[in-house]
Amino acid sequence: MKVVALTGEKQTCERFLETLTRQGSVATISYGEDEQHIFTRPAAKNLLCVKSPSSYVLRRCTSNSVHDVMRELDRLAEQGDTDFAVVIGNALAARISPVREVYKARLEISMNTDEHLRSLSTAPEWITLDTLIEAVRSHPDITKAGAILTFTGIVRGDALALEFDIYDRHAQQQLDSIVRDLTRIEGIVDVKIHHKAGRIERGEDIVYIVVAAAHRQEGFKALRDAIERLKKEVPIWKKELTEYGEKWVGVK
Repeated sequence: MKVVALTGEKQTCERFLETLTRQGSVATISYGEDEQHIFTRPAAKNLLCVKSPSSYVLRRCTSNSVHDVMRELDRLAEQGDTDFAVVIGNALAARISPVREVYKARLEISMNTDEHLRSLSTAPEWITLDTLIEAVRSHPDITKAGAILTFTGIVRGDALALEFDIYDRHAQQQLDSIVRDLTRIEGIVDVKIHHKAGRIERGEDIVYIVVAAAHRQEGFKALRDAIERLKKEVPIWKKELTEYGEKWVGVK
């Protein structure tokens, strides 16, 4: 599932949404009554089915907090029948935009949206722990596994938020190297690692690691090695934001 933070001129945004519905199922997330200001054409109000590739889904958030929007995006990704989740409105879009997995689309009057659509096709997918587990379960050799082990790193309560700056190309190369090394170990069937970037609020997830192994012993070791190598080898810089200010705390 691709996530879009959509802002701009109403009719151009609506045209963009209509184009998306021809490419897959679209869910829109907005706060309160905000969605009625986006859908100006009467036909748009009748498109309400998530499973149809030519339909909108109107989902109303009961809160404008980032945490609630994140949970709704996670739920949509894990549900598996949404291709595009579009966060609508300046307030919500601004709050969700710092997350690396979110594609930001600011549309002006009569703008040609083709460039945004092309860029969106290469944007990263929204990843959750459950979607990684499902990816591991689909491995062709999963029948050799006797255990699936997971690790989730979250933002501790002593920080209001953390901001992660990832040197994308080199970081991905290092992550790929860790995965290759671990999957060469006897008894390790598959390994998935996903580290989020951008601003992550207190209590939110930072990193997921999933290991499928023949036995729990080698699975636990591979999981621990993945965590330690991630911290030491992958170029990820962390800024800590607290009530006393903010500071960079080095390479994670």
